[in-house]
Amino acid sequence: MAGAYLFAKFAKLHVNVSLASEFPSFKDFITDKTLLFPISQSGETADVLETVKSARKKKAKVLALINNPNSTLARMADLMMITPAGREIAVLSTKAFTAQIAVMFLLALGIENNIAKARRILKKAALASSENLEPAALEQIRLLAKKLKDSKNLFTIGRSLNFPTALEAALKIKEVSYIHAEGFAGGELKHGTIALIEKGTPCIVFVANDDVKAEILSNAEEVKSRGGFIIGVAPENNPVFDHWIKVADIPELSPIINIIPMQVLAYYLALERGLDPDKPRNLAKSVTVK
Repeated sequence: MAGAYLFAKFAKLHVNVSLASEFPSFKDFITDKTLLFPISQSGETADVLETVKSARKKKAKVLALINNPNSTLARMADLMMITPAGREIAVLSTKAFTAQIAVMFLLALGIENNIAKARRILKKAALASSENLEPAALEQIRLLAKKLKDSKNLFTIGRSLNFPTALEAALKIKEVSYIHAEGFAGGELKHGTIALIEKGTPCIVFVANDDVKAEILSNAEEVKSRGGFIIGVAPENNPVFDHWIKVADIPELSPIINIIPMQVLAYYLALERGLDPDKPRNLAKSVTVK
């Protein structure tokens, strides 16, 4: 989903996004002119492999983005791009996710012959991201985790490039801490979810200095006016934030910049709740059955 935003914004390409498990409902649209772009950490996920098989039957080309060059998906693809993030041992995907975003960003700008610009921005983002792993920043997030550890519900919101960021942040939190977390687009608040906001409900808001900044801050105001506790992940502080996590001002790569503090938050939430962040219950590193 993040890739679809990147390709639309920087390469001016329309991309259809489908969950691999839902792809059978759309396979009749595949032709010999289709490029299928499966993305996988392990290269062994059953529904992804089934998707590739069905697309190849229609003579579609397959360009795979994988973290494991020795995987089944690597052997099935016509072409492959390696992230490469190195072996990811924990069940939850963290560095593979950010590496996948980085590769898609490079590809999107490369299509428009802006690969040098993409590399400059990516290097800047990599350097800036390390600031969120400094001891003072880690301690701030640990203290936030201590405050949130007994939460029953938690919401994450974003717009544009940071809508997928909100989804990924919520996924990481619920996978590892077992707190119910829901991510959604800020503009969807009034279509139902705002009914769940009550006094003290935590809401993490992803803000970048982009063309939807005013709108997402307005959404944060809506949540706060109903008693929500607003955690802003943003380059600058704002009066609407009850707690501010400072991140670098790199709007083109805000998904990478913004997700890293959330991966750290999920980790500390697990520790605060006495859980093993490497081995969440009921989860496997690779889903090899449909």
